[in-house]
Amino acid sequence: MFRRGWRAYLVVVIFVVLTILYMGYICQNNFCSFSSTRRNDERESDGKFSDISKLVPDTFSPQIVDREYQLDLDDEDVLVFLHIQKTGGTTFGRHLVKNLDVGKPCVCRKTMKKCECLTRKKTLWLFSRYSTGWACGLHADWTELKNCVDTAMDKQEGLHRERRYHYITILRDPVGRYLSEFKHVQRGATWKTARLFCNGRQATLEEVPFCYEGETWENVNLGSFLDCKYNLANNRQTRMLANLSKINCYNKTGLTDEERDQKMLESAIENLQNFSFFGLTEFQRDTQQLFEHTFNLKFIEDFEQHNATHRKRLPPTEEIMAKIKLYNNLDMQLYQFARELFQRRVEKMKDDLREEIEDSTNEKEIMAFSGNT
Repeated sequence: MFRRGWRAYLVVVIFVVLTILYMGYICQNNFCSFSSTRRNDERESDGKFSDISKLVPDTFSPQIVDREYQLDLDDEDVLVFLHIQKTGGTTFGRHLVKNLDVGKPCVCRKTMKKCECLTRKKTLWLFSRYSTGWACGLHADWTELKNCVDTAMDKQEGLHRERRYHYITILRDPVGRYLSEFKHVQRGATWKTARLFCNGRQATLEEVPFCYEGETWENVNLGSFLDCKYNLANNRQTRMLANLSKINCYNKTGLTDEERDQKMLESAIENLQNFSFFGLTEFQRDTQQLFEHTFNLKFIEDFEQHNATHRKRLPPTEEIMAKIKLYNNLDMQLYQFARELFQRRVEKMKDDLREEIEDSTNEKEIMAFSGNT
């Protein structure tokens, strides 16, 4: 009797150990997410998160961290810049057309809104606001770009050819980005001409109603800006990076809010990992160096860090801050993931640079020693 009981106990122990090892292996290099229902349970009463760091894996696979490309801009390689509103994308976009040291630089004229970014073969090497214009729509998102870029490039170049696209983008701290968008809209700006194109059609006004009547939302207060549930400022970064076809685009039937949130966040993180490069507004110098290291290109002048933001000039109350975080909970989690991956890539870049310096030093020492013997 004792022997049979011991055997049963041993089987249970082995099963538990194997289960733990299996889960550790599966979650090591992949995104293990919580459902939105659980995220709701983990929110504190003031709308803050108890622990969003659980979204970040303990380790990233080398293929995700180590990104280096030998670009041939005269041949198949094309940079595609996904420009998310109020992330510093305008500044970064100008760096691409005016500050990047390439074989044949962009030609920019004051009288023209777009620069001419052509290779020696008269083909385009950059798809962005300042090189091709809003060819796929105003601030086109991942879903729009993926279904449009190749056709738009064919049209602008007047030919179809093989291309290798490198998607790049800039992300920003969600609270600062949200407040910056609020101030922009308060001054009278709108993006109502954005197509919101998905699965072959534009979003309808029934699916995404305007938050205001009239031409603009000028002079809106922060409370009203927050209270509009259709406000596209909410979780903008997650939505623009996700494959919206996976959640039936802007049609909210068929999925619960929790299911939509989880699928959209998972898709945004998956796409972000597959981008050739992304930078962070809060780390301009690291963003510049990582871009240069990733693509083996150099900028002529260094990036500048501007820390004066609307968040610092006009800090919101704790209640408002809690609301902003609550309404941008997906962006909060996405940014946490992005920041961790960004830091890992920067660390890997610095390790590579140290190795290059050490190898160069050792080579010089060997040459010097050989010369003395």
